[in-house]
Amino acid sequence: MNDDLNKIKTFKDLKNIFVNLFPIFFRRKNKIGLISLCCYRYEKIYQKEKFDRYLYVRKKYYPIKFLLGKGIKINGRKYSYFFNISKISIDASDLKQCPPQNLCVVRFINENRVLKFPVVYNAIYYNKYIGVTGPIYKYPNSDLVCYFRQTRMNSIAVTVRNRNVTDSMSMSIKIFFAKILSFLTLKKDIILLYEKESNKYEESARTVYERLIDLGYKNVYFVIRKTSNHIDFIDNKYRKNIIYSFTFKHFYYFFKCHKFIGTETVPHSIELRTKNSLLMRKMIKKNYRMVFLQHGVMYMIALNPSSRGAFLKGGNEMPLDAKVVVSSKLEREHFIKLGGFSKSDLYISGLPFYDRTIKKPDADKIVIMLTVRIWEMNLLESNYKESKYYQMICSILDNIPDEYKNKVYVLPHPLLLDKFKKSDISVPEIISYDKILEDTALLITDYSSIAYSAFYRGANVIFCWEELKECMKHYKSHLMLNSKNVFGDVSRNYSDLPKLIEKNYMVKQSLKNKKRYEKIVEFHDNKNTDRLIKMLKKDKFI
Repeated sequence: MNDDLNKIKTFKDLKNIFVNLFPIFFRRKNKIGLISLCCYRYEKIYQKEKFDRYLYVRKKYYPIKFLLGKGIKINGRKYSYFFNISKISIDASDLKQCPPQNLCVVRFINENRVLKFPVVYNAIYYNKYIGVTGPIYKYPNSDLVCYFRQTRMNSIAVTVRNRNVTDSMSMSIKIFFAKILSFLTLKKDIILLYEKESNKYEESARTVYERLIDLGYKNVYFVIRKTSNHIDFIDNKYRKNIIYSFTFKHFYYFFKCHKFIGTETVPHSIELRTKNSLLMRKMIKKNYRMVFLQHGVMYMIALNPSSRGAFLKGGNEMPLDAKVVVSSKLEREHFIKLGGFSKSDLYISGLPFYDRTIKKPDADKIVIMLTVRIWEMNLLESNYKESKYYQMICSILDNIPDEYKNKVYVLPHPLLLDKFKKSDISVPEIISYDKILEDTALLITDYSSIAYSAFYRGANVIFCWEELKECMKHYKSHLMLNSKNVFGDVSRNYSDLPKLIEKNYMVKQSLKNKKRYEKIVEFHDNKNTDRLIKMLKKDKFI
């Protein structure tokens, strides 16, 4: 669909595309909607057929009302153009369990065929992103909201997410004046560092930040939320250059910054899924340099344009000038072949935070952590027991032998942690994933990159691949690990777990697994940070 939208440069390029000309988003009671002067065209061979017209969103159909009857028709040689005023309403309750992002498609349907029409938000701007969003619908007795928005490709999507700090009017005003000031002041050489959702201080960004401060760099700053339970991890020596999220200084430095170093893509340095157009335009223009440290070794699920576009070179969230830190030549090839990067874009240094990871001599915990399932985020919020993520954790817990159950920690993915605190599964209140891994003797996971960190420290890993095929369908990708390179035992049926836990708990890692692991993670000398800083100096990033 995005390819179709990319081809639209003039009105003549319109082909089986549903184009809005003057769209207006609205909200009425428990509905969100769109009304617009629109145009569509299809081949004359279909014009004698009667079609029902629908907006299609996540397997649900919503009728499109055309307010001008048959509208205005203009005939061409092969096609006819139809102009009309369309109106679409969606019941917000239908969206509550949808994934965060849901692309809208128009379908014309009869008993013979289905015509699919990609949607252009506004043909006047063609493919230009102007950052328009509709009014927010707030779900009662919930933190969830939903709204229509223009996508980066100038199509239309529905976003369903938790309320953001930057949704408020007071924040919009603060962001506006920060943008104005950033425009009026002289250029600054600022480097902003951050970790997941600007809410953590324990991974590679922390390691690099502290080393740069130790080396005397004055222009490096670390962004973190004041409410983060990692604030206490920050030594007084490094607090001077801490910037708290959502302050005026944060927004001002964000607009001034042209160099980012993070364990996630740049939206994590400000706020995920913000609807503020000024912040979005800064990120979409991508007129900045970035070093992507990785939040964990990404040689796990294959990079793929449809499911992991944020991590592709020049993709949704990665600038063309991005550099990526990798842990081996094998992982470098992964980013070259599937991510579109060149050799010069990739720093083979190893992840900096591995330099400071340890496993305590008396470590004896069994940790369960599964990777995030974005498509279930809102389902976990509204009805967590229906989530297969929750059900998989329950299946694993049910198959842990009784004598080990007092050793078990359930560690949800960071993006799902708050949702699990409302569930009937006990999770730690204050979490440092790094600290918990220090006490971990055995990790049980599906395909989370935390497996690399746990194994690096000396823990054994069991991979649960019972739901591998279904999850890879959602990712629209495949697993890079397989029977020839996986560095732990694989469970393909939950009933396998008791014997695998007996085999792997409190025993040394096998030589076979170590050799397989070392092909993916080459460095074990605690000098990853030093290697990376030399590369940053060579490229004149610092």
